[in-house]
Amino acid sequence: MRIIGLTGASGSGKSTIADDLQRICLADGGPPMVTLMSVDRYYRDLSHLALPEREKVDFDHPSAIEFELVADHLAQLRQGFAVPCPRYDFATHSRAAGTDTILPTPIILLEGLLLGAWDQVSTQVDSLVFVDTPLEVCLARRLNRDSAERGRSAASIIEFWESRALPGFRSWSARARFAADLIVSGELSSGVAAEIVRRELQI
Repeated sequence: MRIIGLTGASGSGKSTIADDLQRICLADGGPPMVTLMSVDRYYRDLSHLALPEREKVDFDHPSAIEFELVADHLAQLRQGFAVPCPRYDFATHSRAAGTDTILPTPIILLEGLLLGAWDQVSTQVDSLVFVDTPLEVCLARRLNRDSAERGRSAASIIEFWESRALPGFRSWSARARFAADLIVSGELSSGVAAEIVRRELQI
């Protein structure tokens, strides 16, 4: 089994590239060779807090993600066991009901923020891809996404970006660029970027 990590700033395009990479690989036919695993699903459940308190949590800090569970699930997948991946509701900052099964396929695409911030996870990643995108582009994408998909106002999105996302990237995620096995531009179309990742990593 190979575990390939895709990381970058929030809004860099890593999720879209990972989706396209999985789609391209599945289009080859035959048994599934690639499974996508998103770190976003492992944000900690904050349902025990009142909603105003949930909004104060720094979601761009490693402590916001249950990396212990990510590491445990990766270890189980390497041993050939399927794992129950949690579901997460970004509108309420809480875990949603039910889980989705992740199968131990030959390649696991692990995408998300902060992959270089937790040693138990980063040491299990065989190849790390950093999606390099200008930060002003990332912010524009985050504005579009969070307003459309998560019902947030432009003012709140910008406040989150300036007070949490940007400092978090500079403190934790940017270091992954120096550890990456491959750097791909997030300004390319996601399909082109996915093809580059596939070719360079021989997926």
